Amino acid sequence: METQWPLVIFTLFVCLTSGILGGMSILALKGEGKTLQMTALITSAVSLVVGGLGAFLHLQHWERIFNGFGHITSGITQELIGCVALAIIIVIWFVMLRGDKPVSKALAWVTIVVAACMVIATAHSYLMPARPAWGLALIAFYLGNACILGAVAIWLIAILKKDEAAERTGIQLTFIASIVQLVGDAVFVAACGMASIAQFGYYADPTSMTTAPVHIDSLLTVMMTGEGALMFWGFIICAVIALVCALVAKKKVGDSKVYMVVAAIVILAASVMFRVLIYQLGYPMVLLY
Repeated sequence: METQWPLVIFTLFVCLTSGILGGMSILALKGEGKTLQMTALITSAVSLVVGGLGAFLHLQHWERIFNGFGHITSGITQELIGCVALAIIIVIWFVMLRGDKPVSKALAWVTIVVAACMVIATAHSYLMPARPAWGLALIAFYLGNACILGAVAIWLIAILKKDEAAERTGIQLTFIASIVQLVGDAVFVAACGMASIAQFGYYADPTSMTTAPVHIDSLLTVMMTGEGALMFWGFIICAVIALVCALVAKKKVGDSKVYMVVAAIVILAASVMFRVLIYQLGYPMVLLY
């Protein structure tokens, strides 16, 4: 299945936006990170806009977006509602920060809930029963991906703002999020391991097949040793490298820039590779030629 790059951009930046807002909220709950709140907020807003542009690019003709708005169950409708909800949250944060008001714990918790719901809604819009690799396990991956992208972004901004307390929290969040990401990957792998694809082959007359369909591959085989192997092992290795970087950086607070740069690069690469992988695995349950 051909990789839809506009959707790769959309889901990547939605996860980044949600992750940053979630990380900001955790810092607010801990009473930390005041120096980086505005920068993180602007970053999340820009990320949301870029993600939205990705969705429009996928439609090719912008007016097509209105075709889905008549149905609340439409994935694009739910994603629009989620984007608007995130935008409202960002505006509320902006108003409070401009007024020099402390972010309340209630707002922080609401932000975490809205961010998580947006990620779930985004993943849910890709669920297709006819495509085994596009099942509920996608939700686990996208939640983990939002956590790790947001954690690394907070770590980066904390270093730029020279806020060692926030930097320490960013490193801790990156370590925890790396584990969460690997767990999400494991859930996805397990789900793919229970699915297989059937190949009917090529026939001169598809209405009069002369041989029975034969199972030739499992999704797990395609993913680990087939055409998806490069993307699969690539994102697994990158996630492990990020985990190691965060583990080592725990003892380097105030001097963790190199580890942060490496973690940021590998997590960005891993996020893209996984999204390419799910398109490579996007076969229907039965392939008819």
